[in-house]
Amino acid sequence: MPTHSDLYVRYVDLFDLEGQESSIRRAIVFLRDWEPGHYAEYNDHPFTQWHAGDVMEWRYDTPHMAANMGTTPRYTLQVTGHVKT
Repeated sequence: MPTHSDLYVRYVDLFDLEGQESSIRRAIVFLRDWEPGHYAEYNDHPFTQWHAGDVMEWRYDTPHMAANMGTTPRYTLQVTGHVKT
């Protein structure tokens, strides 16, 4: 998946967050240890050699990407939420 920023259109609608998009956060939990060919990046910082349970978290508009150029699956859990102000 190339570098992008998520729009959260459905999430904003579901939780009535129009105009409050900056409260949205997303996290990726790595479910297995890193293996060769697995790659993630957020805010122009590469992320490799993770361990199961490591987390990458960012604000709603942070550019990020992921790739699997290896021979094994890259399993992750995506969690989206928002901070009440």
